[in-house]
Amino acid sequence: MPEISIIIPVHNAEKYLPECIRSLRGQTCQDIELIFVDDRSEDASLSILREAEQTDSRIRVLSFPKNRGVSAARNAGIDIAQGRFIGFCDADDWVEPDMYSRLLTACLDQHADASFCRVFKNMPSRQVNVPLGFDTGTCFDAHAIRHTLIPAMLALPKDGDGQPLSGYSPRNLFARELLGNLRFREDIHYAEDLLFIIMAYLKAGRVTAVDEAYYHYRFYEASVTKHYSPYVPDSPQKSNDAIEALLAGIPECASRMEIRKRKMTVDAVRNCCAKQTPYSFMARVGWIRGYMNQQQNRKLFQNFSLRGLNGRTAVRLGLMKYRLAFLSALLYSTVFQYKV
Repeated sequence: MPEISIIIPVHNAEKYLPECIRSLRGQTCQDIELIFVDDRSEDASLSILREAEQTDSRIRVLSFPKNRGVSAARNAGIDIAQGRFIGFCDADDWVEPDMYSRLLTACLDQHADASFCRVFKNMPSRQVNVPLGFDTGTCFDAHAIRHTLIPAMLALPKDGDGQPLSGYSPRNLFARELLGNLRFREDIHYAEDLLFIIMAYLKAGRVTAVDEAYYHYRFYEASVTKHYSPYVPDSPQKSNDAIEALLAGIPECASRMEIRKRKMTVDAVRNCCAKQTPYSFMARVGWIRGYMNQQQNRKLFQNFSLRGLNGRTAVRLGLMKYRLAFLSALLYSTVFQYKV
């Protein structure tokens, strides 16, 4: 039985897959199995995986006969994983050599059910080492998980352009026993990571932080998150509904969820106007108007004040509060486009 299993969903990743494979094979933790799940790639990804499988006995390759999505691919990997601990990696990213040995050591030293680290955001022109907000060795018991760690993952304390602690599954290492029968929801195609992590953390007795960056999250022009997605806003809404149900009765989480939901309304409008959108300009105006007038969205902004917000945040949330559909379509189609 290997110490660690890493699960890597793959779909049309031939350009970056070799670097991902090299980084995983080069881990200082050698007692590791690498489970690649090809989600019906249409490029050379599966051929690359089959070749790697022949050269390294630690590599296992699954291949779906039809495209099923990243959650199904991860779940298939969990189903066959043999390691005492389970981690995830995306096929277009890569990791530092010490990542999994460091996360494993943190779990063992702290008697923790899970550990998590910093990430690098790698963009075409720069690399950003994203702050974690917690020192190495910080441990969260069940109470702190619910009242400190999870709220930090939902949203910042106040509305703004900053990002909370990323709910990104590849930055984590989980004890296999913690996950048990827990799986990613396959009907959620966007924002599925955070829900999975919260479900796992709520089962944990102890989680520990490693304030060092080991995971390289690649941002590039073709990144899925930078283009129109047909799963927004439905998938984020499903995720939010499920998260709220899990966290009911925790005041710190309730206040952060309001901030999270306001931010996600802005993301939905941006998505409507993103690159490769199927909507004409006037169709965008109509979609945005209908979305802004949905009861749950109007309620989010009914008693919301723009005072104290910085200019950019005030504009974005003000467009939602006052339901300025035409101006929103114009701005999100031009100056507020996704940037890499």
